Amino acid sequence: MKNALFAEIRRAMNLLWIPAVLGVGFSICFDSWNDFLRSLSTGIGSVQYFFENSSFGGACRSYFLPVFTSLPFAASFCREYRDKAFPLIVYREGRKNYCLVKFFVNALCGGMTAALGTGLLFLLLAWRLPVADPRYMESAGVYQRLVSDSEPFHLWIAVHEPVLYFFVETASGFFRGVFWSSAALCVSVCFPDPFVTFLSPYLGSFLLIQAFRLLRLPPSFRLDFLIKGRMILRSSLWTLGICALAVAAASWIMWFFFCRQVYRRIREG
Repeated sequence: MKNALFAEIRRAMNLLWIPAVLGVGFSICFDSWNDFLRSLSTGIGSVQYFFENSSFGGACRSYFLPVFTSLPFAASFCREYRDKAFPLIVYREGRKNYCLVKFFVNALCGGMTAALGTGLLFLLLAWRLPVADPRYMESAGVYQRLVSDSEPFHLWIAVHEPVLYFFVETASGFFRGVFWSSAALCVSVCFPDPFVTFLSPYLGSFLLIQAFRLLRLPPSFRLDFLIKGRMILRSSLWTLGICALAVAAASWIMWFFFCRQVYRRIREG
């Protein structure tokens, strides 16, 4: 198990991390690109504004950010299958170890990609801007009650606990990365083509959003809202915990699916 883990980690160390991390940060701020440039030059604005704006109406954060989380490692199975190294690796590591380690390292890579991109953008903005606009102080009591999806996300902790706000945004990014990179890996074992694998989170995000809209689920039950950080349930930390449980459950289902498809590939030779 340990040797298999180190081998997969070595495969995960590649230059795709650089555009992936930069792309995550770009996806968050591009929906407010003109405001972003103006704020960096004038120092007027707040960090919370950009994250709130991308959470509520950001198309880039919804559709392009998931793509970047799949860049570092989600297409690794495609390369192994193309190079006919897949049977040899499975024989050397064992089926169960291969599935467990491959899925874990990929999820970790996707999560770290989104977390690093989110955290670096936060620090870049915080270097030039206040974390939250002080004018929000009087309205920050939303932390203590349920709020509608039209109110700012994590506003209370952005005003009163900026360090905790940084942690919540970064951790939420990690969970988004875990979810979408895991989904991309499942696609790769069904359709072992890197191009299809990289674009699958874009299509998956679109289908997920449309499915929730058609089902008319309440906002508090929409996984896409939790992953993007659009809903507060009781408190920011409570919301983060629910997000973690939802992503963990979804990841377990995807891991089971991935294992089944790997076993099918082994039987087919």
